[in-house]
Amino acid sequence: MFPGFGTLVNVVFVLLGSFFGLKGARFINPKLREGVIHGIGLFTLILGVKLLVENKPETLKVFFILLIGTAVGYLLNIEGKIEELSDTGKDFTNAFVTSSVLFTVGPMTLLGCILEGTKGDSSLILSKATMDGFSSIILASSLGKGVAFSALFVLLFQGGITLLAFFFGEFLDPQAMANSLFIGGGVMVVIAFKLWGLLKDVKSVNLLVPLVASLFI
Repeated sequence: MFPGFGTLVNVVFVLLGSFFGLKGARFINPKLREGVIHGIGLFTLILGVKLLVENKPETLKVFFILLIGTAVGYLLNIEGKIEELSDTGKDFTNAFVTSSVLFTVGPMTLLGCILEGTKGDSSLILSKATMDGFSSIILASSLGKGVAFSALFVLLFQGGITLLAFFFGEFLDPQAMANSLFIGGGVMVVIAFKLWGLLKDVKSVNLLVPLVASLFI
């Protein structure tokens, strides 16, 4: 197997799961869909708090990464550009960001990509891909087609980590990973509140910039 094989399988599973989820959405009662979204919000909040508690970040560095990264995201108007891709606007971006973060933030993603990049072992990332495939069915049926587009973020984020591990595995900094997981936990908390209809003015897509940047700084 080649570096990135597990990520490519992950992308395919997310796309397939999203396809089946979107096809089945018409059979879901709107009240049930709303309840599922609230449940996803609670699950996201629990995961986010767990990451915040478990990881010890470099506080000052994380502050500047968030400050500068979010500012760059706003200046580039990333969320606005993504909203232009769809006529559903904010619903599309909420689906995209929620699924992107759920699929890529966590120890399983980092460890799986590093194992594949350094040792050629795709088993962990393939296990994650299977879980993401089933999760994308539920997410797409409740949140919409933005879930399918999160496959692109999965490809870039996981593929980038795998290639980084493949070429520079011995230079990967465990503290940078802890910083990334901590920031990811914070982003998850924000997303949870947005799924509950709160923090509507926060442009969560722009928060993905510091999440990615934290791995390389």
